[in-house]
Amino acid sequence: MKPINAIEIRSAYTKFILNFAFLTIFSILCIYLFFAASDYEYALLDKKVKETEKLSYLRKDINTNFDLIQVRFKELALYRDYNANEMSKQSILLNDIQSANNKIKELISKKTENSPSFDLYAKLNNNVGAMADLQDSLIKSRGDIQRYKEQINDCQRINQAAAKKIRNGQFGR
Repeated sequence: MKPINAIEIRSAYTKFILNFAFLTIFSILCIYLFFAASDYEYALLDKKVKETEKLSYLRKDINTNFDLIQVRFKELALYRDYNANEMSKQSILLNDIQSANNKIKELISKKTENSPSFDLYAKLNNNVGAMADLQDSLIKSRGDIQRYKEQINDCQRINQAAAKKIRNGQFGR
């Protein structure tokens, strides 16, 4: 056996203490980074959950407005006659449809990320706008047709009355 040298023992203890301190500090740093990464992950997940909830509420509002539009179109389809009361109600329904459609357009502009569902909402929004314009045009055309029909009936009535008077000799020789 080799004799134990005090200098070697001291350098071995110094190496041991330095290695032990380094490994202890490294272990504590690893534990700290583990918990820091966990907290950061929770913060990221919380942010993602809030964003998802916001998109969920946004989709819910959009769907509610589309449901309102659908109900208004169904109510609009019930009107058949041409009179002032029904024309007023149709105008109110069309205004409700247009305002709900504009609200949907505004909600779509608030989206935070691109997704196929919002692209579908945008296409549906454009189609609803076109349908509302077409329905408004049809209502105006129906009103014009009804007015022309009334004018023709008035003209026909006047012509028949004039023909009757002529036949009876009131405007005769």
